[in-house]
Amino acid sequence: MSIIIFGDVHGYTKQYQKYLRQNLDPSQRTIQIGDMGLGFAGVGLHPMAENHKFFRGNHDSPAKCRAHKNYLGDYGYLELDGIFYLAGARSIDRAYRTEGVSWWADEELSYEELGKAIDLYKQVKPRFVLSHEAPAIAGKVLLHSQLGPYFTAKLACSMSRTAEAMQQMLDIHQPEKWIFGHYHLHEEFFAPGYTTRFIVVGGQMDGMDVPKTYELKT
Repeated sequence: MSIIIFGDVHGYTKQYQKYLRQNLDPSQRTIQIGDMGLGFAGVGLHPMAENHKFFRGNHDSPAKCRAHKNYLGDYGYLELDGIFYLAGARSIDRAYRTEGVSWWADEELSYEELGKAIDLYKQVKPRFVLSHEAPAIAGKVLLHSQLGPYFTAKLACSMSRTAEAMQQMLDIHQPEKWIFGHYHLHEEFFAPGYTTRFIVVGGQMDGMDVPKTYELKT
C-alpha cells in the first residue's frame, strides 16, 4: 500500500486537482502536507474523494482549512498506516503580510496544543511522520548547504515553537521517515546522531509546474 505525499501547492489548486484526476488511479490515497493556499484571494479547493486529504501549513487560513471536508486535522495519528501528522509553521516574512489576508496569527498550534501533540506522539511512537515544518535539527542540516538570502532567513524557522516541539518529539522517538514541506527544496538526508531519514517534498510550485510528490510505502 502506498500514499502519495504532495508538497506545497501555494494556491495552484487547479493544477493540483487536475493532476489528481489525470495522473493517479481513482483509488490512490494522497496527503498534501501544507501551504495549499486556502484563504488567499482567488484560491479555492473543490471537494475531493475521501482518499485525498490535506493539512495546513503557514500559508493557509486555519479556519478555512478546518471547514473543508478533506481536511485531515491539525495533528493526529493514522493507526493503520503508522503515520503521525502535525500542521502549521511560522512565517518568516509575517511582518510584510496582512493579517487575515495573507497571514494568520494562529498559523502555528498553541503551546497547549503542541503539548497535547507531543503527548500523543510519545504514546503512539509512529513509524512515519508527516508535517509542514521540520524538527529544528533537520531544518538546520537542510539549510546548511544552501546559499542565498532566502535560505539564510529561513534558518529562523528552526527556532519556532513548532520546530522546537518537533525536536522534542524526535528526541523522544526516532521514526523511520519524517516527511515535510515548507523549505521549497526536494531531497532526502540524515541528521548527525539520528537514524531517521528526512525527506523534504516540494519546491516553489508555479503555474507551469506539476506538483512535487513522494510515494510513501506503508
